[in-house]
Amino acid sequence: MKICQAAQQFKAGTLDEIQVRKNPGDINQWFVMIRKQNGDLLMLADERDEPIVDDDLTRLMSVLKSIGCREARVFL
Repeated sequence: MKICQAAQQFKAGTLDEIQVRKNPGDINQWFVMIRKQNGDLLMLADERDEPIVDDDLTRLMSVLKSIGCREARVFL
């Protein structure tokens, strides 16, 4: 799911849960999964449809906050 779509769906209240997980290919990086109310689980992507991945969890949480996310579940 592109970040602009996620922001719109946050405002509409159609997202169920945000999950922040370690990248299995590089355990020093984090990525975001979004669960919709219908149960679909989608990876958060930028406008070029590239997955948003970051090695700084604080910076990644700032991105989530900027699109309206107030709570996320972090999986270590």
